[in-house]
This record gives sequence, C-alpha cells and structure tokens, in this order.
Amino acid sequence: METKTEENIKILSYNILAQSLLIDSLKLKKEEISEISYLNIDYRFDKIFEKILELSPDICLFQEYENNGKLKKLFKTKNLSYEIIFKKRPGNHEEGCAIVYDKKKFRLEYYSALELRSENLKNYKYSKKKGSPNLYNKENVATIAVLESYKTSFYYLIICSHLLFNNNRGDIKLGQIYQIIQTVLLIKNYYKNINITTIFGADLNSTEKSAIYDYITKEKLDVEFLIKNYLSGQTNDNYISTESQYKDNSLWYNEIINTYPKFDKNKIILLTKKYFIGDEYDDDSENKNGLILENKMVMKSFYKEKNGKEPKCTSYSKTFRGTFDYLFYNTSYKIDIQKVLDIPENINKLPDKDNPSDHFPLFVEFNISNS
Repeated sequence: METKTEENIKILSYNILAQSLLIDSLKLKKEEISEISYLNIDYRFDKIFEKILELSPDICLFQEYENNGKLKKLFKTKNLSYEIIFKKRPGNHEEGCAIVYDKKKFRLEYYSALELRSENLKNYKYSKKKGSPNLYNKENVATIAVLESYKTSFYYLIICSHLLFNNNRGDIKLGQIYQIIQTVLLIKNYYKNINITTIFGADLNSTEKSAIYDYITKEKLDVEFLIKNYLSGQTNDNYISTESQYKDNSLWYNEIINTYPKFDKNKIILLTKKYFIGDEYDDDSENKNGLILENKMVMKSFYKEKNGKEPKCTSYSKTFRGTFDYLFYNTSYKIDIQKVLDIPENINKLPDKDNPSDHFPLFVEFNISNS
C-alpha cells in the first residue's frame, strides 16, 4: 500500500506590464509616462515585489517580464532563493515569459522555451502558393519547466505563456494553444513513468467564452463550424455557426495540425495525428466527417473549481475590459484548493498607485496528495 504523501503549493501568475510596452499598452506619450510617478519602473517593481512578499509563492509565472535584473536584486535584499527561467519574445522585443521557482523547494529537472511559430511546417499544397500566409509568423512564446519537489518527489510541469492579442485572429491563438498542449503531451510522454502534475498560467488574450478556453477545458472542438473572427471571444462570444465553415476553416486547420514543436535538449519532434479528409491527409483519420481538434490533456481552472466561475475582470485597457488571465491544472493526484486571490471589481483604470500593471495577479494555494 502506497504511503500517503502530500504538500502545500502556492502559485502566482501575473502579466506585470513590460516597461517597454507602456506607450503602446496605455496609449500615452513618453513625456506623459515620465510625469506619472506610479509608472516609474522602480516604483512598479517595488509594488510587484511587495505582492510577492505578501503571497510568498513557491512558483511565479510572469507574462511581459523583462530580464533587466530588477527582481533579482530585490530577491537578494530579502535573501530569497528564487531562480528565474526566462524566454524573450523573438524579434524586436525586450519582454517575454518567465518562470520563477524556489530552488530550495524544487529541483529543476528540465526546461525549454517554445516559440509559437511554424518551426517545421509540412509542405502541403496550399503552403506552396505564392503569397500564402503562414499563420504562425507571430512573436509569442511559452516557457516550460519540469520541477521536482524536494519534500515529496512530486513532479510539476509548469507552463507560462502569453498569446497573440489581435481581436480577430483567434485562429492563430487556437493554433498556439494547440501547439502548447501538444508540447506538454510530448514532454509528459517522455516522462511517462512519472506521475506529473501540469500547471499552466497564461494571458490568453481570449475570454472564457472562446474556442481557446473551450479547447483547453474540453476533449475536442469541431473546427468545421467555427467562425474564425470570433474565436477569441473579444468581439463576439458566440463563435459557433449553425452552418458549415468547411471551406474557410480547412486551410488554417491544416496549418495547425502540421506545425510541430521542436525541442533542442532532447531532440524530439512531435508527429501529430491528422483528422482532415482530403487528397493528401487521409493517412490516419479517426473522423470521416469533419475537422476535429482533440485535446488529450483536458485542464481545469483553479478559479472556476474554487469559486464556480472565473474572475469577472482581470485586464483593463482602453480597448478591452474583461478576463484574459487564467490558471489551469491537470493531475491524477488529489487537489484541495485552499484559496484563490480575490480580484477587485470596482476599479476604474489600471495601472494605478496600488496596482502596477494593467492586469491583476492570479494566485492559488492548494494541497496536493497521492491519495
């Protein structure tokens, strides 16, 4: 009989608003930003650090993190044993996604960074056409780590990501999430003899009423009836049509399933399963009637499991107010959610003198046990 083993884990996920994005995000001029004291980078990082000290998380997932050394210096002032894994967005960007973990509590088993781009696109017909767009020429990333707890020897697969913002390009976001999930499945298969709990913190730039959220939390999506421009829920929360969208959707569906993640460390290339019926995609089909995206790792939301719903609003901007930020998990272990951080609802604007970002942080504390 297996001995019962359990531990308490605290996770913080937070889009901290990169200093380099203040002008674009807040629609302010450089001179206006310099005149607002609470937008000063040192002030903002002090506030972020205060939140870390208040919550004392074991793992932090930061979106829009800039590797400028400020958090490291603040960690040193309090003798905190945090280690930072950072992946900068490709191209002309200073920010990206970071996983911060307590190295006294966890051993880093593996880490990688995934650029959500077409790293190994198969040469199907339409991609050869002149001017054919590649859906994945976007500069979004995911940072990934496998951590082992020193206390329990439990393994945690941690993912931090920030998807494309564009209101009308939920098709790209769906492809990005597909790529992340397939990546996680590949890594879990590599560690198939170990029971791994997956934790995913992200700014999805998608609402709860989106194909992106549904794909993460459900077993499959029938792509044939999806309305491309509505997939992320930012402009319309009804993304499913009563009529077939087969002609419009088959092309981007094929690009999704033919985009494989790569990993330098273990030299693994994921070979996805294809369900599209056509002249050259009938090689391993399980569904003869449509375009089916399957999710073999359905995740639950910590907030929804604890409160019965997602927060009302996690992100404030001049173009959108609503929930973009989520904390998900998948495990075969028993999870007992102790608490989640309340999200204020009566706020007129962000950031302000008390809140250093245009997003609120998400936080969960839970007990996990093997029986």
